[in-house]
Amino acid sequence: MKVLLINPSQYSVYGGLYSPDYPPLGLGYIGAVLENANHKVKIIDIDADHITKKKLISILKSFNPSVVGITATTPTFNNAEIIAKTVKESINVPVILGGIHVTIAFKSCIYSKYIDFIVRGEGENTIVELIDELEKNKTNFSKINGLIFKKDKKIIYNRPRELIKNLDSIPFPARHLFNHQKYTYPDALYNPAMPIITSRGCPGLCTFCCTKLIFSRLPRFRSAKNVVDEIELLVEKYKVKEIHIWDDNFTLAKKRVFEIYDEIKRRHLDLAFAFPNGMRVDQVNYQILKTLKKMGTHTIAFGVESGNQRILNRIKKGITLAQIKKAFRLAKSLKIDTWAFFMMGLPSETNQTINDTIDFAKKIDPDVAKFHILTPFPGTEVFEEFFKNGFIIETNHSKYGIHTPPVHRLQNVNETSLVLLQKKAYMKFYFNSKKIIKQILRLKSWTRFKLNSRAFITVFKTMK
Repeated sequence: MKVLLINPSQYSVYGGLYSPDYPPLGLGYIGAVLENANHKVKIIDIDADHITKKKLISILKSFNPSVVGITATTPTFNNAEIIAKTVKESINVPVILGGIHVTIAFKSCIYSKYIDFIVRGEGENTIVELIDELEKNKTNFSKINGLIFKKDKKIIYNRPRELIKNLDSIPFPARHLFNHQKYTYPDALYNPAMPIITSRGCPGLCTFCCTKLIFSRLPRFRSAKNVVDEIELLVEKYKVKEIHIWDDNFTLAKKRVFEIYDEIKRRHLDLAFAFPNGMRVDQVNYQILKTLKKMGTHTIAFGVESGNQRILNRIKKGITLAQIKKAFRLAKSLKIDTWAFFMMGLPSETNQTINDTIDFAKKIDPDVAKFHILTPFPGTEVFEEFFKNGFIIETNHSKYGIHTPPVHRLQNVNETSLVLLQKKAYMKFYFNSKKIIKQILRLKSWTRFKLNSRAFITVFKTMK
């Protein structure tokens, strides 16, 4: 069966500032399991492939898929629905929607007249069972766990899909279905670089996070051998020189960190590593960081969120300011570049707590600091709290991006003040001679120079 998988445009998510950073690995996994089930698969990424509506219609008619699958985050759901409409008007085949937004907000998504099926949660097993059923021209979808569908104008909610216990059983993403030249891989030192995911699930309780809503709080890990098998494949097939590990909790299973390092060295794989997704400061120590450095790690991002302990407690982050300081101190002692992710506009914030965050950022002095205004995604605790208190000021989900204007306010800080405080944070952190010189010294390769030049333009635009 021919299956077309589509990643909607994320241009608005990033405020019109970015081209795609990474390929959509979620679709890569779906493509892999479908190919293993002998289906013909094509993936298009609207932004990376510069797909216009006219070009999309042309692809739909030339490839002529029997079914179309679309992934969606909260801010891309509207774009996904537009694509679904185009599919129905062009070739009128079944449309499947998956991804984190529909997993959380499935009851509202399924009412779209352009969407036939919704895949909730981990989609690998659900999608294969669904496509197999469609290929047989059968309509007995009621036994497919994780599926929501329409039948005789009624909406049927099947049981949730159980988690995949053995992640090693999932094939590696079908990267041959991506056009890698169209992705940028932020802050990479070497090219080509590629991302991998070695675990799923997060035991954290952070009130702003969606991860636990799709992968649960139960952490599951791929074996060291399986992880390094994928790394070795990327080196041999794609000549990769740098790996970006996108786990939420790579260092949670500390024994596995050492096993992965040993396996990499045993196979004599010499390449660079970065952790751009935000590692937890309470899950690292000197020995772990030293091992990552020996493995080839040049950059680690940490999720700091706030420089005020009361706010960290309020969002159930489960870390202390002392742990944050220690993690950055240890990483710097090993000459590992550090990123710090901060949030502004968290529950019960005031001007003072946000200024505490700005001052704390200067104190721990990461190589790169990102100051994001919180996006309270539907389904999270923070969204429910803000909605209950009347603090949500924007209900159009396409506005729920990273660099889009605030969609909420606080009791003591309005949306205009949040933007001004964000600008203040960037100004105070970056616009001084010491930091400018430090940023120049970080440009150790032409690849990083190009990427950071683009990042500087982004920050500059934020200041306007």
